[in-house]
Amino acid sequence: MQYKNDISIEDSSLGTDFNLKEFVFKYIRYIPLIAAFVLIALVFAFMKIRYATPIYSVSGSLYIEKEGKMGGSREGLEDMFLFSNNVNLNNEQEFLHSRQLVARVVKNLGLQLSYYNVGKVRSTNVYKGSPLKLEIISLKDSSSSFSFEIEANENKFKFFKSNSFINYGEIFETADGLFKLHRLSNVSLNVFASPVFTISYNSPEQATISLAKSINVSQNIEQATILGISIETDNTDFGKDVINELMKEYGRMNVEDKKEISRVTMQFIDERLDTIKEELGTVESGLLRFREKNEVIDLPEQSRLYYSELTENNKQLIEQQVRMNVIDYLINYINKPENQFNIVPADLGIEEPVLLPLLTQYNQLILQRVNMLQSTGPSNHALVLLNTNIQKVREQMLEALKNVKQSYSIANKKLIDQANATKSNIRSVPSKAKNLLDIERQQKIKQDLYLFLLQKREEAAISAAATISSSRPLEAATASGVPVQPNKKNIYVIAIIVGIIIPVLIIALSEFLNDKITEKQEISKKTQTPVVGEIGHAGTEALVVKTGSRTVISEQFRILRTNVQYLINKTDKPVILVTSSVSGEGKSFIATNFGAVMALAGKKTVILEFDIRKPRLIKGLGIKAEKGLTNYILGNVTPEEMIMPVNEIPNLFVIACGPIPPNPSELLLDNHVDKLFNFLKSNFDAIIIDTAPVGLVSDGFTLSKYADACLYIVRQGYTLRKQLNMIEELYQKKRLPNMALLVNDIKTKGRYKGYYGYGGGIYGNYGYGYGYGYGYGEYFQAEKKEDSFLKKVMALFIKK
Repeated sequence: MQYKNDISIEDSSLGTDFNLKEFVFKYIRYIPLIAAFVLIALVFAFMKIRYATPIYSVSGSLYIEKEGKMGGSREGLEDMFLFSNNVNLNNEQEFLHSRQLVARVVKNLGLQLSYYNVGKVRSTNVYKGSPLKLEIISLKDSSSSFSFEIEANENKFKFFKSNSFINYGEIFETADGLFKLHRLSNVSLNVFASPVFTISYNSPEQATISLAKSINVSQNIEQATILGISIETDNTDFGKDVINELMKEYGRMNVEDKKEISRVTMQFIDERLDTIKEELGTVESGLLRFREKNEVIDLPEQSRLYYSELTENNKQLIEQQVRMNVIDYLINYINKPENQFNIVPADLGIEEPVLLPLLTQYNQLILQRVNMLQSTGPSNHALVLLNTNIQKVREQMLEALKNVKQSYSIANKKLIDQANATKSNIRSVPSKAKNLLDIERQQKIKQDLYLFLLQKREEAAISAAATISSSRPLEAATASGVPVQPNKKNIYVIAIIVGIIIPVLIIALSEFLNDKITEKQEISKKTQTPVVGEIGHAGTEALVVKTGSRTVISEQFRILRTNVQYLINKTDKPVILVTSSVSGEGKSFIATNFGAVMALAGKKTVILEFDIRKPRLIKGLGIKAEKGLTNYILGNVTPEEMIMPVNEIPNLFVIACGPIPPNPSELLLDNHVDKLFNFLKSNFDAIIIDTAPVGLVSDGFTLSKYADACLYIVRQGYTLRKQLNMIEELYQKKRLPNMALLVNDIKTKGRYKGYYGYGGGIYGNYGYGYGYGYGYGEYFQAEKKEDSFLKKVMALFIKK
């Protein structure tokens, strides 16, 4: 359309661009809201930091040595302590915060009792600094926890909110048991925030569980056997004592386990030595009797070669028989009921790769069971499960022993076969020599086994005497100088982020839920219909344009009058149709004041109240009319009888609607309407038609044939965004002549009138300058002022 090139009316191609100035002026009014939320969040953050209990990190490190050779040329000494030389740090980490070990720490430090000084906002842990000490005489239920508040003075104390005082050292009874409270004279009550103290008791099991959860164990250096132990607590002395005592108890338990294995091994060897010693004495006595009875001194020289071969064979048989005897001893030992849960000797010369891991695993399970029995009962589910695992490993071990024994038996049988072959070569040797060899072989077997056990007993005794812990504290527990909680930096950062996010979400949610037209882009994106002007919020007054009026809205209507000239293209006596999508968008207000501004320009103007379904125009002007358009169409009155002047505005006239008919649409098709417009064009310079909303009824389309241009009213904050689709369709299909949008009821929001107000407006096409000159020169001047202000605001943001 030609007028779009003549006046600055934006189309959709401009509406899709991001406008930084509009964005800033739209949201800059929310800065005080965001600042308020940030300030509130920072106040909450300060209160949290101020009154939260500070938490400190206490840490220490533990060095664990690998078990191995002690150095020098002492071969075989590596195995004498009966332990693996590998350290599984994962197992050690779990063990360091196991309940079994932590329970010892709780008991040694007396951590079942906790003392707190009650302040106005928070309570303070007074571990090692309490002026009071509770002595438990008896408990009614040691598995339950309890606490009570004490108000103390130098000589007596009382339960909080109680009036009766109790002397220190005097036995008192509560629902939980009998107690004594002692006053520690070396600690003054004056150093505490209040004389009120809370004394809490936790059962050993509960205290152990709570402490075990708070202990953290980690490997500080990869490939190193150094473990870091840390705990977060509100009392650094408490943390130091816990970590130092934990490392000490770990070393003690390590020594105890080693000594227990050595003790069981020596007990087993002593029992076998007594048995072997008795058997060896019997064999040696038999040998002496055989020699005395048979007078055996020497054997024939010719049998020496055979004897040599037989001797070698016998040597192998002796070694094999020793192994079989050890296997038999182990089987008998394991099968004895009294040894059901005793440790099995793990190093008796049996070097079978299948058997040794089973023996080690079985001994570890037995030790685990012994440790578990110290803290749990025999009916504990974990202990029952452990007994089942022990039984399975015992069965696997017996099966392995039987397999090893069978393999030894096969080897022994082979050796015997070889011996029989050798014996066949010495059949000529007297039977005495044969019997003598048998007795000497038995003697040799018993003697070697006896010496072997003596050697192992000495090694076990040395191991027990030289047992030391395989761990030692590398660094004693130390506390961090700065609390790890609350973290001031993180809390303040989170407070600022939350203080920004909450108002942003509120703003975003309010805009998301708003389905009304509020800004320029919403129109320019949805429709190419030109915007011919914009009218600000006018309150409840119907006629705002009056003679001599210089208000902002009056000037807006004057600019609208100028812009409409481009729409009607210098039509001599224009007919302007005013309509909208729905009722309530301000058609009658626009029609009334646009007619007034046309009349003030010297044009004789008439306004037709053609919204015959819901007329409001005449009522707003305060004019009473008994006859109107419906009377004329029905032929009851003449045009001259309908025309009524508006007293406030010279040259302005109105024609009322008249009685509301039952068939408005059909009434507008009457030929009297054609005659009416012919009459009005011959008697008036401008005709304004106030018609019904085209989004609801078809009256506007019927009357559009008489119009030269159409002002389509869109009301800010009232017209739905989805109605812009209908407006675009009407514009594209040219259902209304020279259609243009007029934005009504624009409200100034915040302190920046340039955004929604008339100083540039939300569409930026028609400006209102200060003084008495109006038009485009003033608009561009105002826009420059806005640009300067925007630059100052952006510079201030960047500086901050």
